[in-house]
Amino acid sequence: MSDTDIKQLVKFSRLLYERQLVGAAGGNVSIKVKDRVFITAGGKSLRDIEEQDILEVDMEGAPVREYPDLKPSKETVLHLNVYKVRKDVDCVIHAHPAYTTSFAVKGKKIPMLTASSKLKLIDIPVIGYADPGSGELSQLVYEGVLEADSSTSVILLEAHGLIAYAKGIENCFNIAELVEETAKISYISGRLP
Repeated sequence: MSDTDIKQLVKFSRLLYERQLVGAAGGNVSIKVKDRVFITAGGKSLRDIEEQDILEVDMEGAPVREYPDLKPSKETVLHLNVYKVRKDVDCVIHAHPAYTTSFAVKGKKIPMLTASSKLKLIDIPVIGYADPGSGELSQLVYEGVLEADSSTSVILLEAHGLIAYAKGIENCFNIAELVEETAKISYISGRLP
């Protein structure tokens, strides 16, 4: 992975926090390069991510070197399962934006009301609940991505948040941000007389 890729991973991790798509130490971001995945460390707020907070793991989730003060994200396997199903993507973002997560809490799909959402998001499946970081959640994500249409680039995790996946970290970030904007517009427009 190049220095530019690492800098992009740090930049968009922080941007997720700045745009309120994650809070506290929630959320994680990864990039796949060949048979390696670079992922934000567990227990770290994305607002504070530095280059040294990115771990390199193999496709089984094992760190490729020692990281004495860091631990892999508890959602590492979730990211790996997306990459195993969708060979065409090289970025996964897991976030908990408020409006999107409100739909996820209710187990409801976000209506595609805007022109952008209809064209770019098309449909956002919702998968059932499982505890964060669990093998059950990773399996549900694997099955959800496998069953989703190839045009799908995001899924909701019931009572949890979203997973966006795409080619290119900027594109993946834009998808996550558009999902939150769409959820917000849907909520607000539903409150209008």
